Amino acid sequence: MEILRFVLRRGICNIAWTGFFALSFLLSTAIADEVRLKNGDRLTGEILTMEKESLTLKTSYAGEMKITWQDVLCVSSDKELTLRLKNKEVLIGRAVCPGDGQVQIVGVRVGESAEIPLEELEAINPSPPPPAITYTGNVAGGGSLTDGNTDDAYASLSADFQARSKRHRFTLGGRYNYGETDNEITRRNALGRIKYDFFITKAVYAYAQALFESDDFQDLNLRSAMGAGLGYQIFDTERTSLFFEAGVSYFNKDFETAEDESYGSGRGSLGLNYAIVPDRVNFFLLHEFYRSLEDSVEYYFLANQGLRFTLFRNFFASFEVIYSYDRQPAPGRKNADTQYVASLGYSFSF
Repeated sequence: MEILRFVLRRGICNIAWTGFFALSFLLSTAIADEVRLKNGDRLTGEILTMEKESLTLKTSYAGEMKITWQDVLCVSSDKELTLRLKNKEVLIGRAVCPGDGQVQIVGVRVGESAEIPLEELEAINPSPPPPAITYTGNVAGGGSLTDGNTDDAYASLSADFQARSKRHRFTLGGRYNYGETDNEITRRNALGRIKYDFFITKAVYAYAQALFESDDFQDLNLRSAMGAGLGYQIFDTERTSLFFEAGVSYFNKDFETAEDESYGSGRGSLGLNYAIVPDRVNFFLLHEFYRSLEDSVEYYFLANQGLRFTLFRNFFASFEVIYSYDRQPAPGRKNADTQYVASLGYSFSF
């Protein structure tokens, strides 16, 4: 009798385990999306997304696969998908393959849809639309301190901010430099700029801008330029941003001791931001040129260029060369100034 009970227990356990593994196998094989290709292949896995004529299928045997949408004959799914048609209608439900080149949606919300030609599909599980306005910017600071035979201190602070929508771009930036040697001020200058762009087309925009500078050692209480013009956004991608601008400005130089100057001027500007190594190394420059419309000899050139290296997440190190040239500076002052600035900073975007 004991032997019979033992045999029965072992038999029931074996049947239970066999049933469990069989059910697991059936579920694992049943719960899978299927993509049928025009060459006759059938691929199973999980349909992740389809955008820009490319379908992404996650498989257990080859990871994520990219499939050209034109090669797809039919798709079916065991879970709900979000399908966006080219007429912008959105359907949510399981995909069923009613025939070659067709798809049908079955779900609680739509019931059973009509058969839809695959060429009418624009996206499957599309990415959420970008925010209406994006914000980017950075803050950075650098400096040095020497104590001993020479008491020397230097500090540099800068910040930039940009808000961008489809038709509008607002830019704000500033910089401040200060230095002392043996308790005597050896450097004190500041720069601020504000600019608004209105995009007439995807590439062409109208702008209004203002530039403000002060420098104790150029005898400048304030150098200002305010004007407007047109710009052309040559490139505007994640890796490359390049633009050119031309317009007119009212240019004014308010000196501490010399006689003040003001005149109308033409303005040209070139800006570039290029990711040499994406997410790692960036090259940037911003050049501005102002030429008097009243005196062809009078002009002013300002150039800022440098490299930015990502250190960790949003933290970066940068090295910049800032060069300015005033054709007619205050008496006794030099035409050109060059600053070399190394700093650490933090960038943000949302």
